[in-house]
Amino acid sequence: MEFIVDIANPISEKLCDAQAALEIPTLKGERVFRTTARTLFDKNALNPMPYAMIFAESLDPKQVELGRLLFYEPLLSENNERSCASCHQPEKAFTDGLSRALAVTRDKTKLRNTPTVINSAFQASSSYDQKTIHLEDRVRFVVHSPDEMHSSLDVAAQKLMQSPDYRARFTAAFNAENSINARNIELAIANYMRSLVSFNSRFDQYVRGDKTKLTEQEQHGFNLFAGKAKCATCHFIPLFNGTVPPNFNETEAEVIGVPKEPKWKNAEIDPDIGKMTINGIELNKYMFKTPTLRNIELTAPYMHNGVYQTLEQVMKFYNMGGGKGIGIDLENQTLPSDTLGLSRQEIQDVVAFMKTLTDTTGMTARPTALPKFSNEKLNVRKIGGVY
Repeated sequence: MEFIVDIANPISEKLCDAQAALEIPTLKGERVFRTTARTLFDKNALNPMPYAMIFAESLDPKQVELGRLLFYEPLLSENNERSCASCHQPEKAFTDGLSRALAVTRDKTKLRNTPTVINSAFQASSSYDQKTIHLEDRVRFVVHSPDEMHSSLDVAAQKLMQSPDYRARFTAAFNAENSINARNIELAIANYMRSLVSFNSRFDQYVRGDKTKLTEQEQHGFNLFAGKAKCATCHFIPLFNGTVPPNFNETEAEVIGVPKEPKWKNAEIDPDIGKMTINGIELNKYMFKTPTLRNIELTAPYMHNGVYQTLEQVMKFYNMGGGKGIGIDLENQTLPSDTLGLSRQEIQDVVAFMKTLTDTTGMTARPTALPKFSNEKLNVRKIGGVY
């Protein structure tokens, strides 16, 4: 931590000053790391737009606001009761607090835990098994999924056309009449999610120079995170997800041996085979994308199946060597199986550090009202939907 704050960042800033003094132009192009950033930890150092299906220099505010309304719009589902916000609840850092998300039929659970959508723009794939790449792909998949919304974007567009308010908003957002269609619905929602960017946690403020923001325990926890605990070998700084610096154009997935139940001896592997479902490759069996740890304090339960309720349990799992340390023998486990040798205090320090990554400022307010419809039956709906 001392090296980053007192040495690396000042050197980076001085190099930027030298570049300006020598009138060396900055590189142009679709780059995730902005060439105008003075350090890797600047608030706007990373650009979400290169991950978009169609690159643009910046987000259109009208599309973002339209996407925000659609994110809370239950009419995207078949039964007019479920929206994106039914599972991605802003009060819980856009998760739902459940081990596994409930299916739209409410009589069974879905396969996996609900991930946050904050900073979801900064990844080269948008699902646990990497089935979907762009956020637009993910919106389409969720709306069409029998377990999630059990509808289609074309059907949703037909509903939205019955609202003069929505018709006006789509026209303004896409600069065209009759612009309510499947493509624009998924684009608006995806751009709203791209606007949910969080790089102002206590950790971020500390590495930008405010040394009042972290305690000694939290600083030590970061040093363990990036060192002895080996967390940063998969959760890359500063995104703390699997997107690999310095180019940020690949998002890694790992086989860590997540158990079916929270047992510490003779555990059984969770039956979800992950990425192998998509490509059929045996080496990818039980492989899942490395998720972000930002706002991790707010997004329990943890792992793709929600098997662990606390961060201490997660750390115990890794400290024991992942699946192999609790009796799950996987030949393709990518996580090193040797124990980390962390003491109880060191685990507490790492957990304390991870809680400094919390920042949902300006993201948790739901819309106060949704657009009106000429069909009164369609006006009877709850903002954000229900389960």
